[in-house]
Amino acid sequence: MAISKTAAFRGISDCKIARVTADNTGSYTKGTLYDVPIKSLSITENRENYELKHDDQVQAVESVLQSADISGSIARVPIDVLNIFTGGGVAAGGSGSAETQTYDLDYSDTPAYFFLELVSAQAYADAGDVSDIHIQFKKCKIQNLDYELEEGFATINFSAKAIRTINDGQIKSIVFNESATAIS
Repeated sequence: MAISKTAAFRGISDCKIARVTADNTGSYTKGTLYDVPIKSLSITENRENYELKHDDQVQAVESVLQSADISGSIARVPIDVLNIFTGGGVAAGGSGSAETQTYDLDYSDTPAYFFLELVSAQAYADAGDVSDIHIQFKKCKIQNLDYELEEGFATINFSAKAIRTINDGQIKSIVFNESATAIS
Protein backbone atom coordinates (compact mmCIF):
# COMPACT_ATOMS: atom_id res chain seq x y z
CA MET A 1 0.00 0.00 0.00
CA ALA A 2 1.28 3.49 -0.84
CA ILE A 3 2.28 5.84 1.98
CA SER A 4 0.43 9.06 2.79
CA LYS A 5 0.33 11.92 0.32
CA THR A 6 -0.28 14.48 3.06
CA ALA A 7 2.16 15.22 5.86
CA ALA A 8 3.32 18.15 7.97
CA PHE A 9 6.86 19.45 7.59
CA ARG A 10 8.05 20.18 11.15
CA GLY A 11 11.39 21.92 11.43
CA ILE A 12 14.59 21.62 9.42
CA SER A 13 16.75 18.75 10.65
CA ASP A 14 19.35 18.84 7.87
CA CYS A 15 20.32 21.04 4.94
CA LYS A 16 23.12 20.51 2.45
CA ILE A 17 24.34 22.17 -0.72
CA ALA A 18 26.72 21.07 -3.46
CA ARG A 19 28.17 22.75 -6.52
CA VAL A 20 26.44 21.68 -9.74
CA THR A 21 29.29 20.27 -11.82
CA ALA A 22 27.31 19.35 -14.96
CA ASP A 23 23.82 20.06 -16.25
CA ASN A 24 23.24 19.13 -19.87
CA THR A 25 20.89 16.93 -21.88
CA GLY A 26 23.01 13.86 -21.10
CA SER A 27 23.71 14.24 -17.39
CA TYR A 28 23.29 16.13 -14.16
CA THR A 29 26.05 15.87 -11.54
CA LYS A 30 26.99 17.64 -8.36
CA GLY A 31 30.13 17.87 -6.23
CA THR A 32 30.77 17.42 -2.53
CA LEU A 33 27.78 17.96 -0.23
CA TYR A 34 28.39 20.58 2.47
CA ASP A 35 26.35 20.88 5.64
CA VAL A 36 24.52 24.20 5.96
CA PRO A 37 23.52 25.15 9.52
CA ILE A 38 20.23 26.67 8.40
CA LYS A 39 18.01 28.58 10.83
CA SER A 40 15.12 29.33 8.50
CA LEU A 41 14.13 29.03 4.86
CA SER A 42 11.40 30.59 2.74
CA ILE A 43 10.33 29.47 -0.74
CA THR A 44 8.24 31.46 -3.22
CA GLU A 45 7.30 30.03 -6.62
CA ASN A 46 7.35 32.45 -9.55
CA ARG A 47 4.76 31.80 -12.23
CA GLU A 48 4.03 33.44 -15.52
CA ASN A 49 0.28 33.71 -16.00
CA TYR A 50 -1.56 33.95 -19.29
CA GLU A 51 -5.21 34.72 -19.97
CA LEU A 52 -7.22 33.76 -23.03
CA LYS A 53 -9.84 36.43 -23.58
CA HIS A 54 -12.79 36.45 -25.91
CA ASP A 55 -15.55 39.04 -26.02
CA ASP A 56 -13.99 40.84 -23.03
CA GLN A 57 -14.28 37.69 -20.92
CA VAL A 58 -11.52 35.47 -19.58
CA GLN A 59 -12.07 32.06 -21.17
CA ALA A 60 -9.00 30.25 -19.81
CA VAL A 61 -6.02 30.85 -17.56
CA GLU A 62 -2.62 29.22 -17.83
CA SER A 63 0.05 29.36 -15.11
CA VAL A 64 3.60 28.26 -15.93
CA LEU A 65 6.26 27.77 -13.24
CA GLN A 66 9.36 29.78 -14.18
CA SER A 67 11.54 29.67 -11.05
CA ALA A 68 11.49 29.68 -7.25
CA ASP A 69 12.91 32.32 -4.92
CA ILE A 70 14.63 30.87 -1.86
CA SER A 71 15.69 32.93 1.13
CA GLY A 72 17.09 31.85 4.45
CA SER A 73 19.42 32.42 7.36
CA ILE A 74 22.57 30.47 8.15
CA ALA A 75 23.67 30.22 11.78
CA ARG A 76 27.39 29.61 11.10
CA VAL A 77 29.82 30.60 8.38
CA PRO A 78 30.90 27.56 6.35
CA ILE A 79 33.50 29.06 4.00
CA ASP A 80 33.20 26.20 1.50
CA VAL A 81 29.52 27.18 1.16
CA LEU A 82 30.47 30.85 0.72
CA ASN A 83 32.83 29.73 -2.02
CA ILE A 84 29.98 27.99 -3.87
CA PHE A 85 27.58 30.88 -3.28
CA THR A 86 29.91 33.63 -4.51
CA GLY A 87 33.00 32.21 -6.17
CA GLY A 88 36.27 33.26 -4.64
CA GLY A 89 38.78 30.92 -3.16
CA VAL A 90 39.47 29.00 0.02
CA ALA A 91 43.06 28.39 1.07
CA ALA A 92 44.61 26.62 4.06
CA GLY A 93 47.77 28.14 5.48
CA GLY A 94 50.14 28.14 8.40
CA SER A 95 51.18 25.16 10.45
CA GLY A 96 51.07 23.83 13.98
CA SER A 97 49.06 26.12 16.24
CA ALA A 98 49.09 28.93 13.63
CA GLU A 99 46.92 27.26 10.97
CA THR A 100 44.45 29.38 9.00
CA GLN A 101 41.58 28.97 6.56
CA THR A 102 41.12 32.03 4.36
CA TYR A 103 38.25 32.85 2.03
CA ASP A 104 39.01 35.57 -0.51
CA LEU A 105 36.48 37.16 -2.87
CA ASP A 106 37.50 39.35 -5.80
CA TYR A 107 35.28 41.56 -7.92
CA SER A 108 35.68 39.19 -10.90
CA ASP A 109 34.62 36.03 -9.02
CA THR A 110 31.30 34.57 -10.10
CA PRO A 111 28.77 32.44 -8.21
CA ALA A 112 28.32 28.78 -9.13
CA TYR A 113 25.06 26.96 -9.62
CA PHE A 114 24.29 24.82 -6.61
CA PHE A 115 22.02 21.99 -5.46
CA LEU A 116 20.12 22.57 -2.20
CA GLU A 117 18.29 19.92 -0.19
CA LEU A 118 16.62 20.18 3.19
CA VAL A 119 15.04 17.54 5.39
CA SER A 120 12.40 17.47 8.09
CA ALA A 121 12.96 14.38 10.21
CA GLN A 122 9.92 15.31 12.29
CA ALA A 123 7.38 14.78 9.54
CA TYR A 124 3.85 14.08 10.69
CA ALA A 125 1.25 12.10 8.75
CA ASP A 126 -2.06 10.96 10.27
CA ALA A 127 -1.27 7.33 9.36
CA GLY A 128 2.20 7.59 10.94
CA ASP A 129 3.79 6.26 7.76
CA VAL A 130 6.03 9.22 6.76
CA SER A 131 9.40 9.35 8.55
CA ASP A 132 10.92 12.33 6.79
CA ILE A 133 10.32 14.83 4.01
CA HIS A 134 13.01 16.05 1.60
CA ILE A 135 12.75 19.21 -0.51
CA GLN A 136 15.31 19.51 -3.31
CA PHE A 137 16.24 22.36 -5.62
CA LYS A 138 18.62 21.06 -8.28
CA LYS A 139 19.91 24.31 -9.82
CA CYS A 140 20.11 27.51 -7.77
CA LYS A 141 22.18 30.64 -8.01
CA ILE A 142 22.77 33.14 -5.22
CA GLN A 143 21.10 36.55 -5.63
CA ASN A 144 22.05 38.32 -2.38
CA LEU A 145 24.05 37.82 0.80
CA ASP A 146 23.53 39.89 3.94
CA TYR A 147 25.83 39.47 6.94
CA GLU A 148 24.48 40.37 10.39
CA LEU A 149 27.32 40.82 12.86
CA GLU A 150 25.98 41.66 16.28
CA GLU A 151 26.28 40.69 19.91
CA GLY A 152 25.66 36.99 20.20
CA PHE A 153 25.87 34.84 17.09
CA ALA A 154 26.31 36.33 13.63
CA THR A 155 24.09 35.15 10.78
CA ILE A 156 24.23 35.16 7.01
CA ASN A 157 20.94 35.89 5.26
CA PHE A 158 20.82 34.79 1.65
CA SER A 159 18.47 34.75 -1.29
CA ALA A 160 18.80 32.52 -4.33
CA LYS A 161 16.83 31.68 -7.42
CA ALA A 162 16.09 28.07 -8.41
CA ILE A 163 15.63 27.41 -12.12
CA ARG A 164 14.90 24.40 -14.34
CA THR A 165 17.72 21.99 -15.04
CA ILE A 166 18.70 21.32 -18.63
CA ASN A 167 18.91 17.59 -17.86
CA ASP A 168 15.33 16.90 -16.73
CA GLY A 169 13.59 20.29 -16.50
CA GLN A 170 12.96 20.02 -12.75
CA ILE A 171 12.92 23.04 -10.45
CA LYS A 172 11.76 21.44 -7.22
CA SER A 173 11.20 17.95 -5.88
CA ILE A 174 9.40 17.01 -2.64
CA VAL A 175 9.85 13.43 -1.43
CA PHE A 176 8.00 11.71 1.44
CA ASN A 177 9.96 8.72 2.81
CA GLU A 178 8.46 5.89 4.79
CA SER A 179 11.93 5.18 6.22
CA ALA A 180 14.23 8.09 7.10
CA THR A 181 16.73 8.75 4.33
CA ALA A 182 19.98 10.74 4.38
CA ILE A 183 20.68 13.49 1.84
CA SER A 184 22.75 12.04 -1.00
